[in-house]
Amino acid sequence: MFCMYYLINEVGNISNWEGEGDFMINSNTRKLCLSGWLKHNNEQEYNTPLKLQKFLLLYEAFSKVAGEVADFVHLKGYKRGPVFSNVWGDYTKERELFDFAAEQSYSRREVDINEIRAKKCAFIVSTLSEKELSDFTHKMNIWKSKESRIISGEYQVALSENDFNQEDEELISLLESMYPIEMINSSRIISIDNHHFIFNQEDISRLTEEHFDTLSILVENEELYNPIYVEIDEEGRLLID
Repeated sequence: MFCMYYLINEVGNISNWEGEGDFMINSNTRKLCLSGWLKHNNEQEYNTPLKLQKFLLLYEAFSKVAGEVADFVHLKGYKRGPVFSNVWGDYTKERELFDFAAEQSYSRREVDINEIRAKKCAFIVSTLSEKELSDFTHKMNIWKSKESRIISGEYQVALSENDFNQEDEELISLLESMYPIEMINSSRIISIDNHHFIFNQEDISRLTEEHFDTLSILVENEELYNPIYVEIDEEGRLLID
């Protein structure tokens, strides 16, 4: 039997030694802490690699627009949008260790996270499909400025915070304004076949099997765009916005 040791160094990286071998988690403490928050509060989205990446990107973009410290280090351009390559590598190659490191960082640094901002980012990635999230990030200049190189197949194109311009600020500000925290706190998401319906908490208890059948029919036969806001009127009918 061997012992496993986890050490956090001065730049927030976590190293691991197993007997004769060794490897390192390259994600910094900030990204690990944010990942741990998502794992703790919305494990389903945490378990979807692209949605974890979009959560991290939105949090950093919201932080920058708010005039606070933002971390775009190791951000690379891929065809499906910006990716924090250090997090992607750790998450896909050393998942068990990454999970542990994220949980540990979150438990130690929970107070460092802007809870309202994190809730907004998690809600957004929960109410959009992976394609919709990718399409949104493709509108950001920080990705578009390198689009030709990315689409041509160049590997791991470095993205620069300097390319996060005024248009990006306006786009991110508009997105944030669409999701007030009061609405998020009073809502619940029902997902059916990659369609995300937003209900008021008060209406959730009124949902019947017939309502779910109706939603399933809508998903199969109507062209719907996430997020889909739904209310139940006094007669029990679904009102789709």
